[in-house]
Amino acid sequence: MNALELIDSPPVSVETFTKTRRILEESFGKDYSDAKMAVLFDMMREDGWSELRFARTLKWFLKTKHFKDWTIADWFQYGVKVYPYAWYLEQVSKNGASVNAQIETYKLPSGLIVYRYRDGEELPFEKV
Repeated sequence: MNALELIDSPPVSVETFTKTRRILEESFGKDYSDAKMAVLFDMMREDGWSELRFARTLKWFLKTKHFKDWTIADWFQYGVKVYPYAWYLEQVSKNGASVNAQIETYKLPSGLIVYRYRDGEELPFEKV
């Protein structure tokens, strides 16, 4: 499950898209077609992207994409995976109890407890 989809935040706005387009064109030194940008933003809105998910993905995109000829699919590669209790049990079974030092636990607003390996990404959920 992608934790970025679970962050409570307003839907990404048209103003954010407009600002981002300018940032992308200045960063990559290329004018992108209206059609490409419209498809990208429509797909994000259809998928329910929030302002926070968009901001985190944009930051990742600008840090990792080196070429001006990116594809729409590139935007959908980034996510912060969280896993259920069964995944956690599997990690302990495979790696022993010492793996607990590498795993962080979060409580989602719904009350669901999820797990992930520590990697420096902070999530805006209660740590357990």
